[in-house]
Amino acid sequence: MVNELINLNDKNHVPIILTIVVIVLIMIIGFTSHQREQIFILERGLGNVFLPIQRMISKGMSQVEESLVTLIRSSDIKDENNQLRAINESLQHQLIELQLTQEELSELQQLQRTLNSIDRRDDFFPVTANVIAKNPGNWFEMFTIDAGSQQGVEKDSVVIGSGGLVGRVYETGHFWSKVIAIIDNSSSVSFQVLRDGSLQGIISGSVTNELSGYLFDPDAEVVVGDQLITSGIGLYPKGILIGEVTTIDRTPDLLLKSVNVEPAVNFNRLDKVLVISPRTIDE
Repeated sequence: MVNELINLNDKNHVPIILTIVVIVLIMIIGFTSHQREQIFILERGLGNVFLPIQRMISKGMSQVEESLVTLIRSSDIKDENNQLRAINESLQHQLIELQLTQEELSELQQLQRTLNSIDRRDDFFPVTANVIAKNPGNWFEMFTIDAGSQQGVEKDSVVIGSGGLVGRVYETGHFWSKVIAIIDNSSSVSFQVLRDGSLQGIISGSVTNELSGYLFDPDAEVVVGDQLITSGIGLYPKGILIGEVTTIDRTPDLLLKSVNVEPAVNFNRLDKVLVISPRTIDE
């Protein structure tokens, strides 16, 4: 009888326990729901405070990033420009060297053509030299070359340039020589007219570095444009081009016909010359 009462009481407690559990769950749900709402309000408040700061930081980071990208690109562009500048300078140097090489080759070819027109012996050995110094002024009436007695250059050696006669050596050292040009007022050259070898005369330099002279025959039919070459009389061998007649006059006494001559060589600019030893020239 007692056991039955106990079991009965246990059965009556089940609904009560379930009821209590349900109430507790409802309270917990309500409490947590209220607490979450308070948390959400707090989060929203903090978000309203920090959002402008976040935007500023984000904008600043974007600007910094853009600056870094611009800086890096500028550095790359600068490097590319430096590389292009170096390439451009290299190409310019190559172009200059090529141009100088072509000019030097052309000058040497002209020297060779001038050389071929000279009467000389078979054992003829010309010396190529560079002009290394000159007297002050625009004209090369006196200058120094980088070849001397060690290279076989002697006093009174004949000097020719690109196109024609330059002058003669008047002083030598071991590795240098000094040259006096035909345009110097102390120089004179015996010439003949290329068109007619019987027309001959003397031409000299002047203080103004101009070439002028006269023909032995006052009736010589020389004309403007006639080319004058060395006659072979005196120091210079026959056949070297001197220049071209530009004007013709008569001396006041009408005994001689005078000529003014444009030199075949550009005496404003001389770089290379050929030197001929007087012992290799046919007299």
